[in-house]
Amino acid sequence: MRLAERIDVPVAPERAWRTIIDPRVIARTLPGLVSFTVLGEGPLKQGTRVRSVLAIGAAELGSELEVTVLRDGRDLVAVGVTGIDLHVAVRVRPQGDGARITVRAGYNPPGGVPGALAGLVALPEMRRRLREMLRGVERLLLSEEPAQPLPGPLQLATSAVRSVRVLGRAGILRPMRPDKYATIARQFARWGATPAGAYAAAATRDPHRMALIDGDRALTYAELDQRSTALAVALRDRGVAEGHRVAIVCRNHRGFVEALVAVSKAGADALLVNTGFAAPQIRAVFDRERPTALVCDADLLGVMDEALGAATGAQGARGADGISRVVSAWDEDHPPRSGVRSLEELIVEGADRPLPAPGSPGRVVLLTSGTTGVPKGTRRARVSLDAPVSFLDRMAYRDGGTFLIAPPLFHAWGFANLLMALLLGSTVVLRRDFDPEDVLRSVARHGVDVLVAVPVMLGRILELDPAVRDGYDVSRLRVTASSGSALPGDLATRWMDAFGDGLYSLYGATEVGWGAIADPADLRAAPSTAGRIPRGASVRIFDRGGVPLPSHRTGRIHVGGGMTNDRYTDGTRLPQRDGLTQTGDVGYLDDLGRLFVLGREDDMIVSGGENVYPRSVEDVLSAHPAVSEVAAIGVPDDVYGERIAVFVVKAPGARLSAKAVRDHVRAERPRFEVPRDVVFRDALPRNATGKILRRELRAAGS
Repeated sequence: MRLAERIDVPVAPERAWRTIIDPRVIARTLPGLVSFTVLGEGPLKQGTRVRSVLAIGAAELGSELEVTVLRDGRDLVAVGVTGIDLHVAVRVRPQGDGARITVRAGYNPPGGVPGALAGLVALPEMRRRLREMLRGVERLLLSEEPAQPLPGPLQLATSAVRSVRVLGRAGILRPMRPDKYATIARQFARWGATPAGAYAAAATRDPHRMALIDGDRALTYAELDQRSTALAVALRDRGVAEGHRVAIVCRNHRGFVEALVAVSKAGADALLVNTGFAAPQIRAVFDRERPTALVCDADLLGVMDEALGAATGAQGARGADGISRVVSAWDEDHPPRSGVRSLEELIVEGADRPLPAPGSPGRVVLLTSGTTGVPKGTRRARVSLDAPVSFLDRMAYRDGGTFLIAPPLFHAWGFANLLMALLLGSTVVLRRDFDPEDVLRSVARHGVDVLVAVPVMLGRILELDPAVRDGYDVSRLRVTASSGSALPGDLATRWMDAFGDGLYSLYGATEVGWGAIADPADLRAAPSTAGRIPRGASVRIFDRGGVPLPSHRTGRIHVGGGMTNDRYTDGTRLPQRDGLTQTGDVGYLDDLGRLFVLGREDDMIVSGGENVYPRSVEDVLSAHPAVSEVAAIGVPDDVYGERIAVFVVKAPGARLSAKAVRDHVRAERPRFEVPRDVVFRDALPRNATGKILRRELRAAGS
């Protein structure tokens, strides 16, 4: 007897695979399964045996199965070696924007007519059970808790009520005309949960609300929707289609947003590229991700040509590499190039023309910073409401506010806030480059109530002369949201003393989304904390052997939740433990559930047998009034293996000696944490997102 059932689920195929082959999930979702035991240790692999007992009527049928085929992420086949003659096959494949799970089962009943009749009687019942199992797996996948028991009706109802409460508090759930609800539903049905669908929905909800302010140019949601549709039409004319990738290499301005939405509407993936990458990094990224087109700022066109091996100015709109080039805008220093069009020209070309909906919506590929090697890509799957609910549960964002997003939009932190502002129907203020006084000027001019930044930006604003800071009315600023790196030393308290208790700090990574958020109360009580775990996320600390650690024990940080990925776009798997993804950081949880991050595991210094985390030294020196910035690294030492070197940037007008630096650390930290090398510099090397480039410091200090 043979039967097969399948189901389509709106989750990444990798996640569907992990869930459907999880023995705990099988045991909880297949009706009538009395027991299901994996023999041996470790994950399922070829040769693994599984013992099962299945109840059919009053009988219990036992079988031992052996995994004979295991193609990770795709196929599993197990056949019975003892007991009943059973054959089971599991298959997972991409399907649209999600995954298709197919389960096939075969059962050869005992010989003779009675056995055949028994098999015919059991067939409908087994088909029903297989369907129930797949429905249970679907519920688990959509509840974001694949390793947990199926939630009961009360748990589901409670979760829904909490989500409604969070969204209602933020102002997202507000009354609208019924026809608007219907139009928004159609927009999401057409574009999916993508930047395209979100902007189209926002244009329906609040068409005349300002969406973007870019210098002296402002666009409403309706204007942005119309312009991005016209741009999508023109991109389709230039060969951008579903399944393609378009690289966006732009600074923070409306061209970035218009290109992002247009690429999404065309059904292609948007590849967000760091504008600070050099030609070799861009070449490596493009070789792996293979974009068919790129949109870049005019001053970056030469770098793009160099990276792609084309002679500047010789190839026109489509270089010898076959990649179509578009610039965000021409300017006086970068006049038009023959054959290369600007976004504005393409918008004019595509205006007032219909745009067919793509068969499947495009996604967004974010890149890691590349501070430890070639930047890697992480593909954002379809976004559910769980992610914003988790975020808004801890962050005091509100509907209709005004955001100033200072970090680059190509970075996960800037991009996440762009989408969050969109969900809230907020106005986004953009500036191409960061200038501390210009930020305060923009906050005052536009009545900004949410400032999004990274810690180094907050430090630069605090370094402004108090008279300059006091010259701008920033009284409407309610929330300052920081991420990208840890808040050093006493920066949190100094910021709140100057601008009020509205500082929030988020811990996360491109690969995992967010794992902890610190609110003002957390930062007042413990300025160095990364915060508490928000709803929908989970954080655990493991030692090197994979053993979970109790509170106040330092180990490897692992994060789980709806935003995590288990592999990069090149197929490389991220280290995981119990369904949680390793971030590469080390830290600990305290008894109050607060996370403390000590730094990257690779940055740990082993000096004379003692483990030293750079942040412990950096925090002490950051609190010194004569220190503006500091970074600690380990450099080779013939006696101790490694010795501690610190690179110090003095505060403006400050006087500081190497001896004073050592004495300050010696007064606060153990002897083995006192730096032997003290190097004064005018600035620390940082990437476009504000992270310190420790590789450059090691090269200088070795």
